Amino acid sequence: MTDKVLLNQESKEPFIQQQQHTTTTTTTTITTTQSLGSERSGGGGLTVWVLWAVTYCLLGSCLPAGYCLGVINTPQEIIRSWVREALQLRYGLELSDGQEVSLWSVVVSLFVVGAIVGASLGPLMADRAGRCTSLLLNHLLTVASAFLLLGCRAAGSVEMLVLGRFTTGLFSGVATWLVPLYLCEVGPPEVRGVMGVTLPLGMCLGLLVSQVLGMDILLGTVETWPYLLGGFIMMVMVALMMHPLLPESPTYCFLVAHNQAKGRAALQRLRGKDSKCAEAEESTLKMLSSLRNSQPETESLGVISMFKSQQYRMPLIITVILNAGQQLSGINAVFYYSTLIFRSAGLDQEQSQAAAIGTGVMNVIMAILAIPLVKFCRRRVLLLVSVIVCVLCQAALILSLHLTPSHAGAPYVAIVALVCYVMGYGIGLGPVPYMVATELFAVGPRSVGISLGGTTNWGSNLVVGLTFPLIQELLREFSFTFFIAFACLVAVFVYRFVPETLSKDTLSSPMTEEERMSEDEKSSEDGITDIPRTSCEPCPV
Repeated sequence: MTDKVLLNQESKEPFIQQQQHTTTTTTTTITTTQSLGSERSGGGGLTVWVLWAVTYCLLGSCLPAGYCLGVINTPQEIIRSWVREALQLRYGLELSDGQEVSLWSVVVSLFVVGAIVGASLGPLMADRAGRCTSLLLNHLLTVASAFLLLGCRAAGSVEMLVLGRFTTGLFSGVATWLVPLYLCEVGPPEVRGVMGVTLPLGMCLGLLVSQVLGMDILLGTVETWPYLLGGFIMMVMVALMMHPLLPESPTYCFLVAHNQAKGRAALQRLRGKDSKCAEAEESTLKMLSSLRNSQPETESLGVISMFKSQQYRMPLIITVILNAGQQLSGINAVFYYSTLIFRSAGLDQEQSQAAAIGTGVMNVIMAILAIPLVKFCRRRVLLLVSVIVCVLCQAALILSLHLTPSHAGAPYVAIVALVCYVMGYGIGLGPVPYMVATELFAVGPRSVGISLGGTTNWGSNLVVGLTFPLIQELLREFSFTFFIAFACLVAVFVYRFVPETLSKDTLSSPMTEEERMSEDEKSSEDGITDIPRTSCEPCPV
């Protein structure tokens, strides 16, 4: 099936014609995909230019996004004190305690607000400006954000701090959809799913770097905190030096820009000596391009049109639920308030800070282990196991915090539960939601799907950031019950509705309704060894 759908398919006769066309297109696409699979058995893989693209995205987008996500937590008391003094010196304002708390909430929340805006810009930037140009523009925005943060203290400007936090969120939001989209399209077919792990891995690394640099003995001091906030500029500058050699996405060249010469050159460069693999991919992309051009009456779909379309409605719902579930499972509550949790468990300030860094180290380790896991393990299994582990660990965390006053060993149980939670999160809920849209959507609606997923992800992040302090104040050690309940709902949704995409090449075709029903019958006959399917299957590139 092509990556566009007729919007009038709700009527019966056009729907029958569409199904007949789909059957023919599906046969052709499957044949081409099988040909591609036979051709790529000889090699290809990660060439130097694919690794160049991965490194570029890590340094310019993923690491800075993760860095900015957690950098403001450790030195927040120092920065809040400076904000109070700066407003008094510049405007003669005396903030009450309540006003100071409200202003600080704005500073923290503006990062996520900016990320929501950035994530919503997906289809506009990716398809109009191109993948490489969009990455370059985003990195230039990153540099501007760093200069605002680096200079705010010297200028005595709280406005620069506020604007800097918003723009760091803006480029982070763009990165969450642009990096998976670009790397999925430049990666070789056999590892395209794994490429989606680059974003969470880079963000975990960036978060850890910010935690370490934020320690009192490094940059978390009264004099050096601006260098801490803007320290990510060094990573981005290296990425900008790499940009002139960055390969463009062949998929974008063939199917969006309609520049076959540029797409052919990009394929040959990315696949290196594996000319057969490049030729097979080029043949498939040309075929899909001709199919798109043969349907001039179809238009690029927006979010509303895709929700109205039977073909794309369920993939969109899956993308939204998994991205919301990633945040509402409690992970950001853990990292936003990890020091507070450890203090509640009986640790002193230094021990709490060390424990939070240890949690960040474990998060990075699990992000690295996720690379082989997502390559060889079923997505559904990873998600279900991840949710179960997270639920059990949060239950243990609640119990240990409740027993802390009367049991000396309870704080250590809390630490173990927290670390195990991070491990469980890292194998499924962490990496898989970033990969879903790249595997379920075709090129046309893919940028819309990824953008909606990113917007949902950051929107859920904002909800957690604004509500968790209130929930914690009301429920204390039982504050994680909300996340347990939502995680259980996500597990039910995954088991019932999410299809398996491990063995699905991004060049493969979606199932027709008849084929889906046949697969469901086979699943019921074979028992638990088969995975129940929904009507949404991975769409062609």
